[in-house]
Amino acid sequence: MPPSSSRPSSSIALPGEPDKVEVASFALPGVVTVPRHVRARRVRGAIRAEVAALFGGLTAEVVETVPERPDEASRAAARWFMLAEASDRSGRTVRGEVTGTDAYGTTAVLAVEGARRLVADGAPAGTRAPAEAFDPADLLGFLAAAGASWRVEAA
Repeated sequence: MPPSSSRPSSSIALPGEPDKVEVASFALPGVVTVPRHVRARRVRGAIRAEVAALFGGLTAEVVETVPERPDEASRAAARWFMLAEASDRSGRTVRGEVTGTDAYGTTAVLAVEGARRLVADGAPAGTRAPAEAFDPADLLGFLAAAGASWRVEAA
């Protein structure tokens, strides 16, 4: 069931935002993939609370009215941002951020580059999260050509 606006949310500071942004719990892929290759007691996913509320209002009728894909201008104007924070038991926190434009185009670039790397370099047998199959810094650096940028910092 998608989150609704009545679920409790929290707020986080994001780059470029003057105030903290309200976020709500949301099932994201990292909740499943991160524990495959990183020892973690808990992994949570969250999205902006206003986006979570929109998902709560989706009906079959609304879905039928949504275009198959956004137009080129909308894709070029759209920005995406992903944040990962990790804290150890002592309270030390590390924060990683990745941002870019055109999530559809970036996803295509990532899929093709991933396939190319698997053919050229191979990877251990079995199902792997991208960070297990490829060097994360190298792959994120490659995405710079698609307009993505990233950083990791200790808080």
